[in-house]
Amino acid sequence: MWFYGVRFPGTILILAAGASSVPSIVSAMAEAISDTTKSPPAPEWSFRDSERARWNLAVTTGFDAFVHTFPLATADTTETIAEYLAQVGIEGHSVRSGRHRWSLRAESSVGTQLFRERIEAGYRLVDHRRRTRLRLDGSLWGRQYRRDTEYSLSSDNLEGRLDLRAYPLVRSGMGLEARGWNTFQEYDKPSTLETDHREWGVGTFLRSRGLGSHLWNMGSRWTARSYPDSAQIDRVTTGLEGGYEYLGSSEASLRLYHRSDRRRIEDETVRPSAWIHWSDLVAAVPAGAGRVLCELESEVWRYDQEMSAYFDSWRMRGFGGFGWGEILSTRWRLGLAGERLEAGNSPETYSQFGLRTGVEAFARDVSGSLTLELGRRLYDFIEVTENVNPASDSTGAAGSDYVFSYSDFTYWEIWLMGAWSISDHFSLDVLANYQPERHTEAVDDSALGFGSIRLVWRP
Repeated sequence: MWFYGVRFPGTILILAAGASSVPSIVSAMAEAISDTTKSPPAPEWSFRDSERARWNLAVTTGFDAFVHTFPLATADTTETIAEYLAQVGIEGHSVRSGRHRWSLRAESSVGTQLFRERIEAGYRLVDHRRRTRLRLDGSLWGRQYRRDTEYSLSSDNLEGRLDLRAYPLVRSGMGLEARGWNTFQEYDKPSTLETDHREWGVGTFLRSRGLGSHLWNMGSRWTARSYPDSAQIDRVTTGLEGGYEYLGSSEASLRLYHRSDRRRIEDETVRPSAWIHWSDLVAAVPAGAGRVLCELESEVWRYDQEMSAYFDSWRMRGFGGFGWGEILSTRWRLGLAGERLEAGNSPETYSQFGLRTGVEAFARDVSGSLTLELGRRLYDFIEVTENVNPASDSTGAAGSDYVFSYSDFTYWEIWLMGAWSISDHFSLDVLANYQPERHTEAVDDSALGFGSIRLVWRP
């Protein structure tokens, strides 16, 4: 049996016009969007409420669609994936008074494009002070594609994950976590873009405990990933990470996080080994009737040897602005967003600036958020000529030169997410995104977008 994961409850409606791609990639993007769509937690309804367990049931119906338009040499092309589906899910958990606690969640959907199922299970052992000492979590999900549909190029697949966590040291202010995990993904018909893989990992983490205003964590991890059909790109990764969070009483807050990984590749002539560094900073400082907001993200890649698509880069994203409003009512934000990709002589090097505004509101029956951003991306190199096939072919002819062009463009980013509790038994969830690009060279125009509308019934 195959098992597949969709964030329950749900369906997704996607509208867009987009950049260059191929049908299989478009299909994968649509699936990824559908898989990661999140809905507000469902109010608990129990058809069995005993001293040992509590169960909840929900039924969902809706429509999925993905539309992607991208430019070709002679004409634009539109890829569309649309699906009607019905989904049933059940969720149960033990009461929270015992030392042995468990949870179970199962979902299954039938659609015009594919079948999806998912199972998640968890177990926790707590001590007499209700502190978790052992935790085991597992999930299994898969997809089975109907033939003669837009997904016909995709392969049925199965994914799974198992996490084991132990807490040998638990004190009032901190705890030591030892963790091990195993993940896998298998395709019925593996291909270049859909490759089987296995991953094993272990790690140790030291974390603060409690509800104080100062929270911190630090840890290390080791993972090994293997590709049965592509052993040359097997890799081993070691990493260190740490974070700190401050939550003040007057909405002042600060969050810092950094992680550095060393990734070693089995055959470095195929893909080079690299150092990867991620850093995040999010801060809010009370000012007048609101808050000054600051967000920074950094991603650095440093390869042992640069080659083709593997080049050293540093991407910085940021936002600075002002926010106001109440936490449990309506909150607004307005500010400037920026992004810089520094990639040496690569034609992908660019700078980007935009104006971002957003609002989020929470009410008894309706809640949601809307974010809008308008900006401009400027490339350092408008056109770069690169010989990607210098070797002669079988006829002795020299390889051809290919021209890669990146024209500047103006962009929109629109994000909408909302939930409407229609009645005690029905709710409507909405998610949408639209990202058009209007280039200096009109032939490069593209856009990408999606949306979601889901009707959920809970007895």
